[in-house]
Amino acid sequence: MIVIFDFSNLFAKKDLTKRLNLIDELRGAAVVLMVIYHLFYSAAFLFNMDWGRAAYTAMTPIEPLIAITFISLAGVCCSLSRSNLKRGLRLIAVAVLVTLVTVLFTPGNEIYFGVLHLLAVSMIICALLEKPLGRLPALPCAAVCLVAYCVLWGVPFGYLGFDFIRICELPRFLYGSELTAFLGFPSESFFSADYFPIIPHLFLFLGGYFLGRLGKEKGFPKFLKPLRVRPLAFLGRHSLIIYVAHQPLIVAALYLSELISRSAVFN
Repeated sequence: MIVIFDFSNLFAKKDLTKRLNLIDELRGAAVVLMVIYHLFYSAAFLFNMDWGRAAYTAMTPIEPLIAITFISLAGVCCSLSRSNLKRGLRLIAVAVLVTLVTVLFTPGNEIYFGVLHLLAVSMIICALLEKPLGRLPALPCAAVCLVAYCVLWGVPFGYLGFDFIRICELPRFLYGSELTAFLGFPSESFFSADYFPIIPHLFLFLGGYFLGRLGKEKGFPKFLKPLRVRPLAFLGRHSLIIYVAHQPLIVAALYLSELISRSAVFN
């Protein structure tokens, strides 16, 4: 499978009058935070830089907010798309490429089921279940999905609930194989530098999907439409390209910075 990105009209002027520009802007803000977070992560764990460790530790508390924004907004956008199967298949190809690149070039920091894998699988599931999902009432289903996400949040860690509100521990035999890691049941030996399993994150995606469907059926709030911050909206519209490109650029920049620093010391 060949993934082709059309860069020819990347900077062309867009007609933004019919877009939900606030969604693009929120996704753009998440992109900015994601790039900064991955810069700190790479500095800390790939290049062992002290400032990177300190910055990464300071930014860790907001990482879940970045992920929640990405995944839920991806669900909303999925409800507005007519080609989710095609988009999902293209994205899974990109996700597999990310896995191969990290295995070859960043051993010890491989990505086996990261956010791109999750989004691709979620899109494909929505595409294959489009008709039955379309018969379900949007608002109650959105509420159920968001509650399910909260209850199942701790599944990858061996329990139901959150770290500070544990409902119950889950049987350890569920976590006996690395093959079940993509579902949310990783073994003790499993590691992925970026890890977003289907449970619980599919429910967050579906919550956004049903909220998007509710907007289509009842009408989206007017405050979603005005364009307020054009650069953020631009980044939000091209978040996939940025996601694929930013990590190699970060690693290259940090490597160059390290070479310059060493050269300065020896001189």
